[in-house]
This record gives sequence, structure tokens and C-alpha cells, in this order.
Amino acid sequence: MRLAGFDAWFNSQDHEPPHFHLRKPGEFELRVFFLKGDMFELKWGDMPKAKVLKLLGQQVRSKRVELLIEWSKKVQVKP
Repeated sequence: MRLAGFDAWFNSQDHEPPHFHLRKPGEFELRVFFLKGDMFELKWGDMPKAKVLKLLGQQVRSKRVELLIEWSKKVQVKP
């Protein structure tokens, strides 16, 4: 999956709350919690600029239903 030009994916076995991973190779990787207000968690690298986060946030908020459906289909939650 691509979002705002970045690589994005769901891990097939992951944890709650629903989220996906997003990265720019060699620069950063984020967890994106698409049902929470505090949406972004940096896994490694440097946090993207505020302008990039704003664009990502807008796109994620507009696709929350589709993302939750995809999460439900693709992710087995670890106990």
C-alpha cells in the first residue's frame, strides 16, 4: 500500500490498537494509529516535518473506515 508517496503496510501478526507502519527508506519508520487522536509514533529515524505529518493525517482520517476494514482482514492480533 502507498500513502502520500510512502511505503505503508500492516504486519500480519500485530498488536492492538489498530495501526499500520509507514516509512521512507533510510529516513524514518512510523506507526500510524488511525483511530487515535495522537496518530504518529516514531519507530526509528527522524520525525518527518510538520507539513508532511499534516498531509498524512488528512489522508489517514479520510480513509479510516477502509483502513479498519483492511486491518480486520489482514491482521491476526497477538494475544
